[in-house]
Amino acid sequence: MNTNRLIDLLSTNLEPVSHDRLRRTLILGMVTGGTAAFAVMLATVGPRAGLLSTTHLEWSGIKLLFSLSVVGMGSPLLIRLMQPGLEKETHWALVWLPFMVAMVAALLAFLFCGHQEWREMLLGASTVSPARCLLLIVFFSAIPLAALFWAIREGAPTRLKLCGTIAGVVAGGLGATAYVLTCRSDTMPFIAIWYGTAMAFCGFLGAQIGPRLLRW
Repeated sequence: MNTNRLIDLLSTNLEPVSHDRLRRTLILGMVTGGTAAFAVMLATVGPRAGLLSTTHLEWSGIKLLFSLSVVGMGSPLLIRLMQPGLEKETHWALVWLPFMVAMVAALLAFLFCGHQEWREMLLGASTVSPARCLLLIVFFSAIPLAALFWAIREGAPTRLKLCGTIAGVVAGGLGATAYVLTCRSDTMPFIAIWYGTAMAFCGFLGAQIGPRLLRW
């Protein structure tokens, strides 16, 4: 059998991958990864004390709004990046919109507080809180990132580095969502800077390993 004949046979009755199937696969990856991140949080550090108090619930809502908005912005971009031909229509910069909104809120918080409070607002509950935030969000994001890479490989991504970056940011958002329940620092600058840095770092990691793991 010559090469042309083989190509003709392989291309017979080809059907495009269903957009709905890719979306369901991505949602499955996100749900699986998010659930795993939550389970890891419970098995390691556990939820913070007094989580159900009114003040803590309000701040937890703000943190969840930030992390879930990152997930919500990034997910539609991933669905497009999974499909060849749609990647040029992907407005990837939108994934950074929640970060910019959070930074504006942090700057406003600084403006309305005295200089003597800035250090406390940046460091959070203790001097180790920033390091704890960074390390745990990245740690909780590991399984979500693996689950997202599995889901993305069900498609046919072509911009692998960009796809890895967005997947990393979304995984970081899922890891941050799990971290919210154990976070003891309730200031807007802390949330914007340290949550934002952790999720952006996850995007950096995704960009580094994406081209290797998403190649098809």
